[in-house]
Amino acid sequence: MKKKLIYNPTYLILSLIAVNIISYFLFIRIDLTSNKKYSLSPVSKTMIKKIDKDISVTLFMSEGLTPDKIKLGREFRHLLKEYKTISNKAFTISTIIPNNSDKEALAEQLGIEPMAQEIAERDMVKIQKVYFGAVIQIGNKKETINILPTTALEYEVTRRLKEACDTTKPTIGFLRGHNEMLRQKTQLIEHELSHSAKIESMRIDQFTDLNDYKVICIVGPKESFSKEELVRLGQYLEQGGRLYIALNHAVGQISYSQNNGFINRVGIEDMLEEFGLKINYDFVVDNYCGRILVTQDQGFLQLQSDRHFPYIPIIQNFSSHVITKGLNAMLLQFASSITNVKTTSAYTFTPLAKSSSISGVQKVPVFFDIYKTWTRKHDFNQPYNTVAALLNNEDNNSAIVVITDADFMEDKFFDPFYISNINFAVNSIEWLADDSGLIKLRNKYIENQSLKVVSDSYRRFLKYTNFFLPIVLVLLIGLYQYREYKRKRLRRSQPGHID
Repeated sequence: MKKKLIYNPTYLILSLIAVNIISYFLFIRIDLTSNKKYSLSPVSKTMIKKIDKDISVTLFMSEGLTPDKIKLGREFRHLLKEYKTISNKAFTISTIIPNNSDKEALAEQLGIEPMAQEIAERDMVKIQKVYFGAVIQIGNKKETINILPTTALEYEVTRRLKEACDTTKPTIGFLRGHNEMLRQKTQLIEHELSHSAKIESMRIDQFTDLNDYKVICIVGPKESFSKEELVRLGQYLEQGGRLYIALNHAVGQISYSQNNGFINRVGIEDMLEEFGLKINYDFVVDNYCGRILVTQDQGFLQLQSDRHFPYIPIIQNFSSHVITKGLNAMLLQFASSITNVKTTSAYTFTPLAKSSSISGVQKVPVFFDIYKTWTRKHDFNQPYNTVAALLNNEDNNSAIVVITDADFMEDKFFDPFYISNINFAVNSIEWLADDSGLIKLRNKYIENQSLKVVSDSYRRFLKYTNFFLPIVLVLLIGLYQYREYKRKRLRRSQPGHID
């Protein structure tokens, strides 16, 4: 006779209580995402273990936040708990709800900026002031994070841990002396870089030691480099130097008096070609492009209309390199194509960004026809033109990032492509300057996960499978249970049977 198991609900309740007590002290979760979005990266684990000071994080979250902010706050707390489980020092996490004037004043005093949030109340829309941010204190040093939907939380926390570990920051030099782009036009890029590096203007002269700079940025020079300057840059690279080069190689002029494009050579192109990177004498044109305003005279009136302008390509094809991870689209203001040429140099060529499948190039000289009818056969017949590339030399650890446009780096708050433009520049320079791998975290949370394109037949197969498969499974389960029920009845009808 088989012994029946007796289930006591008391044991189940006690087990649940024990699991909750253990989970309170030991935070564990399983991350099944492809990019390990909910797990700490190795660089974060290394940084938190290096900290020899107590850490405290105070999260400010107003009442009545939108669901997306509440979810983000919950994920931030989970992330902090993972840091806490690895930390060798005291790591405290607290939350303050700014629901009175004193707590709101405290939040603003610590650098948490109030945000305006729309709320629906009795068929009316009201504007509510809310606070959403965190204050991280490492030892006696405090830093503030204003949390937005696009904030890379792990990057922001780990960056502050790195700053607490590293007593010295690398120096990034912005080259001057060739009529480069004014630094006032790239203030937001420099602000982002200033968190992890010192930013300086510099020149190539007898008083400057180029080896003092981890990265030298050459942005939009208009005047030529001398032979001596190119020799100095070559020596800098031989000793492991790193360059970020953004050239306005293709220059467009659109006005009432001029309507043409030309090439601006500054001499650095010859050095790059020796390393295997050739910048061509052309303008990249793309069917997926920006728009320009065109003024037309209509009698006594002047009317403005916007038209597609293929000479301003929108770049969406990015490599799998960490520099371009998470980027969606960049808008370039005139660009030339880049090709890899064979040389005896030890540099390896890696494309970073390319034009679309419906694109081409226009050889110089170029004359802009605003009202031109563009065709794929004659104009967009050379797809996937490289506009940004990386040269890497593993022998001496030098590297060069090149993009054939510099104007894309300008501060443009109302440009819909502004974030990706800035991220490409910041990612490139930080990757060149950083050896810790911190840059890998910048776009970890905003990586674009696009659906794979499938054929119509496969789509129909998935459609009908999703519809009929549950029905078939229910019928099979019902048939199985029916047969089991009949077997039990048959066994019970036999003499001497005991359950």
